[in-house]
Amino acid sequence: MKHGRYYLVRENKWHPLARNLHDALVEYARLTAGPESGALGELVSRTLTDMKKTVADSTYKNYTSCSRRVLEAFAEFTPQQIKPQHVASFLDDNKATPSMANLLRSFLKGMFARAVRWGVVETNPVRDIGQFKTKKRDRYITAAEYAAIREKATPTLQCLMDLAYITGQRMGDVLKVKYSDISEAGVFVKQQKTGQRVLIAMTPDLDAAIKQARAIHQSVKGLTLLHKRDGAPLAYGTIHHQWKKACSDAKVEDAHFHDIRAAAATDAKAQGLDSKTLLGHTTDSSHNRYLRSKETPVAKPNRARKS
Repeated sequence: MKHGRYYLVRENKWHPLARNLHDALVEYARLTAGPESGALGELVSRTLTDMKKTVADSTYKNYTSCSRRVLEAFAEFTPQQIKPQHVASFLDDNKATPSMANLLRSFLKGMFARAVRWGVVETNPVRDIGQFKTKKRDRYITAAEYAAIREKATPTLQCLMDLAYITGQRMGDVLKVKYSDISEAGVFVKQQKTGQRVLIAMTPDLDAAIKQARAIHQSVKGLTLLHKRDGAPLAYGTIHHQWKKACSDAKVEDAHFHDIRAAAATDAKAQGLDSKTLLGHTTDSSHNRYLRSKETPVAKPNRARKS
């Protein structure tokens, strides 16, 4: 990406592609495909077009990144030539980062499921390839760490942090909160990832956070509560950069913005609140992944044995 457009760079020569990632990937596939692999580029393009209608925006962005890796790894393959062993080998090459490997597997599985439905291939080569085990993240951002990061954050990031903690929602869902979603009853959220609907009841703290967000750009009103100076929605990349800088300046290590959601769940449960409903979870298994134990259990020792 340079100056608002994607380019294919070969031997220091820049070939202009497109301004959006999807079209750039399609053109990339066409330019880099060998005589046998054009059909794969077409399948990837068709899959991304279909996925855009059915998956959350954040998931779609992840899948577009996956599609580039797939095109590079299988540049010499047609869809029909890709077998389970090829998929397994490709995923094994990425197993150092199991979360990414699982994301690549998910994209490939979805792509070939569509390919079967469209009659491009007869079977899904990903069907019998299992996921990699991922370690449950147990990072809990303490109140002191939260305060330190917040102190170094921009006004926009401060509001986003407060809204994310109070509501227990993901960054993407908070960024998409519109003025029309806010009422005296609370803040209505339709979660991008699951489609779950949650109404966060209005409280003094939530009301104060909303007023603080409104005050950032009083002269400009966008559709969303948090927005840029021109009223346009905030980009995830911008917030991610601000978060990393604030953490670095605050000297807080290994802190992800998503850890705020885990802290919200943990603290809500400790206060006797319904943390499961707050986060919009429907199962205990999905909710328990967000709970962080803050207390070390105390074990009573045995009595000494006496003869």
